[in-house]
Amino acid sequence: MGKSAAVLAVAALFVLVAGEEGQAFRCGSGLVNVGDSTGKVLVECGPPTSKEVVGAATKGKKSQARQGKGKRGAKDQETYRQSSRKVERWFYNCGEHDFLYVLTFTGGVLEREETEGYGRGASACRGRR
Repeated sequence: MGKSAAVLAVAALFVLVAGEEGQAFRCGSGLVNVGDSTGKVLVECGPPTSKEVVGAATKGKKSQARQGKGKRGAKDQETYRQSSRKVERWFYNCGEHDFLYVLTFTGGVLEREETEGYGRGASACRGRR
């Protein structure tokens, strides 16, 4: 393998690994991904170090219904329905040599995984027990 081919292979590997960042959270032997439920995260990672409710995500939808079907002069009536889903942040302290991971759930579904600096003390990220 030539020098340029080796550099290209390393660059391709870096792009693949960097593309996965933020997509999954490894806790001990457990692994969870965006789109997983709170139940799966609890099974794979155990209870979080702490959690907080940060509010609710509200979603609305308009729809139209025909009033007076089959009658002359029937009109469309527009309706609006709203739904609200709880937003929570779960914190996993993975110790002083790792990060404090924050998992954000909307309506019980993992939406985002991010870090907030380094953890402290012993790791609480042991995964399944």
